[in-house]
Amino acid sequence: MAESTDSGSLSETYLQISPNILASFPKFRPPVDLYVYDPVVGRTGRYLRAGERLSREGQDEVARFAEDGLLFLLREDYRVYAEHLSKKLGLLLVEEGFQPQEVAEIFFIALRNRMTDFLNQPREDTFEALRRDVSILAEYVWIDPSRVAFLTHTLEREYDLAVHSVNTMLIGLALYLRLTGDRVEKTVLISLILGLLLHDLGMVMVPKFIRDKTQFLVRRDRESIERHIEAGRNMVRRLKIQDPVIVECMGQHHERLDGSGYPARRFDKNISTMGKLCAVADSFSAIIGDRPYHSAMDMAEAVRLLIGDGKRYDPALTTLLAQVMDERVTG
Repeated sequence: MAESTDSGSLSETYLQISPNILASFPKFRPPVDLYVYDPVVGRTGRYLRAGERLSREGQDEVARFAEDGLLFLLREDYRVYAEHLSKKLGLLLVEEGFQPQEVAEIFFIALRNRMTDFLNQPREDTFEALRRDVSILAEYVWIDPSRVAFLTHTLEREYDLAVHSVNTMLIGLALYLRLTGDRVEKTVLISLILGLLLHDLGMVMVPKFIRDKTQFLVRRDRESIERHIEAGRNMVRRLKIQDPVIVECMGQHHERLDGSGYPARRFDKNISTMGKLCAVADSFSAIIGDRPYHSAMDMAEAVRLLIGDGKRYDPALTTLLAQVMDERVTG
């Protein structure tokens, strides 16, 4: 049904579909409703419903609409669209018109799905697919580090290992940019993002009934969980991943400043900066996640808990965490 649309409400209600974006759609059955703007009468009308078949003539006409800047989708449909575009992340670097929150959600979906694929089948091909998307995220943040504030708005509370990995990455990335004053190198960003994503890789080797156990963990259960560090190391060695940042995040995210952590019972001076950063990000992500053995903690309360545990967590980093979360609330 056509509706009157001025230029202001057009951008608020609709997202323009460029030729590049249109080319990423299935040719015969677009995944979203398509709308066309008629500048003569100032109205936008639905051209095609999602999933309906486009004839070849229709495809040509839609392509002309896109070339002329007249093809749109409803912004309220962007979540369906986000799932589709998450497979074409490179478009986020060249396309305009996306709101920051929309970009953030597309990145979250893409990296969650890539991590799910990799955790299910940790092979060279799934790792390379993950690395490609990580490189795009690193480029996006490197161009404008302030964008990380919007990325942290996508944190999810429902727990699974892929979601936990992405949550940890987003928090850790924001902490790192605070720590460096937004002075970053793209290659370091790629290494850090991968390290934060892969930090808990070895947990796939821990039986699910132990990971989700609601009762008190007996000694053999705790030992099984602690062995996930070495399991993760073995997995990345088999994949010939030798990046020191990845190794530090994986090997040190359960170390604590007072020596109470594992696997090496390291003390403060023997824990790397990346290890300390990953420890804070990992613990925060775990606390705010809804798990079988505990309900998700309020984010502000989780920050206070970590700040109050200065013997185990780096106080400078937990202070930065508070700043990151305050910016998330007010941004």
